[in-house]
Amino acid sequence: MLCIVLGSGGHTAEMVRLLSGVDFDRYSRRLYIVGDTDVISLDQIGMLESRRDDEKDEYFVGRVPRSRRVGQTWLTTPISVLQCFGQVTRLMYQHMPDAVLCNGPGNCVVVCVVATIARVLGVKRIPIIYVESFARVNTLSLSGKIMYLLADRFIVQWPDILQQYPQAEHVPNLV
Repeated sequence: MLCIVLGSGGHTAEMVRLLSGVDFDRYSRRLYIVGDTDVISLDQIGMLESRRDDEKDEYFVGRVPRSRRVGQTWLTTPISVLQCFGQVTRLMYQHMPDAVLCNGPGNCVVVCVVATIARVLGVKRIPIIYVESFARVNTLSLSGKIMYLLADRFIVQWPDILQQYPQAEHVPNLV
């Protein structure tokens, strides 16, 4: 099972383009994790999955509280992160994905922390693939800076970022 983390707006658009290159025969089971107020991503999942015409395919959508809302104060962020963490933990242990694919929404950090905890506790090794947004030309996003430490594969789409983050992989024109 492939766990795919969707954010709103640009993150979702980029992820949908990324998913066009995923081998759905290998990942016939998918878990999409989306923010509880993100209706755009739900629509995108519906459109993407409706194009699939394979009876053995199975997908689940897990809606979780956002780890941090746009404009939310840093003072209240730990509370929303813990709420998100609880829901993500339940989903991840219920579905036990084989890999996580994410590209930068704040919730992806929580998902990947849960995957890392599963690895450290010896529950399951869940590889994490992080693709930094196409819009990040010279610097990483906050999520990217955190995910650089957690991801098994950290992919950037612009070569200038490699100077500061040499463990990153440069894959141009991914989305």
